[in-house]
Amino acid sequence: MTQLPPSFLTRKLPAFIAGLLVALLSVSGVQTERLRTHVTFLADSSLAGRRSGQPGALKAAEYVFDQFQRAGFDVRMQEFSDNRRNVVARYGSEDRHILIAAHYDGQAGMPAASDNAAGVAMLIELGRELRAMRLPVSLVLVAFDDEEQGLNGSSFYVENPTFPLEQISTAIVFDTMGRSFIDLKATTLFVLGTEYSTALAGVVSKYNRPDTLVAGADLIGPRSDFAPFAAHKVPFIFFSHATHKDYHGAGDRPELLDYPKLTQDSNLIERMIVDIARLSAKPVYLDKPVYPAKEVDTLLSVMRQVRNEKPDLAMGYRLVFDDLERRVQTDRSRSTLNVAASTLLALATPRLSSFLLDFVVIPAYEKDNKPEIVRALREESSRSQR
Repeated sequence: MTQLPPSFLTRKLPAFIAGLLVALLSVSGVQTERLRTHVTFLADSSLAGRRSGQPGALKAAEYVFDQFQRAGFDVRMQEFSDNRRNVVARYGSEDRHILIAAHYDGQAGMPAASDNAAGVAMLIELGRELRAMRLPVSLVLVAFDDEEQGLNGSSFYVENPTFPLEQISTAIVFDTMGRSFIDLKATTLFVLGTEYSTALAGVVSKYNRPDTLVAGADLIGPRSDFAPFAAHKVPFIFFSHATHKDYHGAGDRPELLDYPKLTQDSNLIERMIVDIARLSAKPVYLDKPVYPAKEVDTLLSVMRQVRNEKPDLAMGYRLVFDDLERRVQTDRSRSTLNVAASTLLALATPRLSSFLLDFVVIPAYEKDNKPEIVRALREESSRSQR
């Protein structure tokens, strides 16, 4: 071993250590390029959209299996009907575990980058980071198949759990990540499900930022893989950047994802998971939800952001926004908030807009006897189907 001169120890070593610390800090946490690599592979045209039951989905499952193995997890395929499979990985020997999940299947012939290659990329990289921390719980990572055709992979898992559901501390689910809701300039991180657990609400509140919207999961309904866990009263948190104009379309390409934001939010979620892992007791699922105190204010802030950035909104949406901004001052019922959330989702997602308007928003205004709004919304629904 080389003997360092005293002058190096007194003059050079502090600077050397400082530089080393900066270098170590700069590479800690989930890395942007690793996320990009996973998304690029999964969204490649050779996988043909990763539609469940097709060769591209099998290729995606094999890729995820390999990534989990490389990260040091014990991995298995959980086969179910018609050539479908979940990829399940575990690290740790504690019965109590945190389950982290995302679906890897997508739309036939579409890149399906934000929905949900990005969520799978987060799953892989968070698993790698969390395993290295040796947390006081086991980690179970699940890449679900066949979400797009009815939450079939996650439903199969909760009915045939690889590890007992009662041992799950929290189910963490990612879906539709990396693009901005309604294609707004700022990307909002939606956090749903804390209304069913006081402990989880407490953890999330520690990390609340202006660009997070904590809301009740009922505002979007059972639209992703958190729903089967909720139905079995497993405490859960659902994370999403929500839908956009290219949702389920050819424009959902990997190069359009905001990877720095995806990285930032991955590292934020990592800190939340660490805190959940270190809770002294397993979170309890509440039979009666306690909705976030600032839920209405944050919904209104998104609506105002839409108005500011999209001054040419169609008449139907303008009338609904005007009505809701007045109404929620006195009526903060779940039905009113569901109308607000459905209106925002309809605006964000052209492929779903006519369905949401026809079956949720228009009936609500027919019931309220507001024919002017109903007429404008019907015109908008017809226009979106052309």
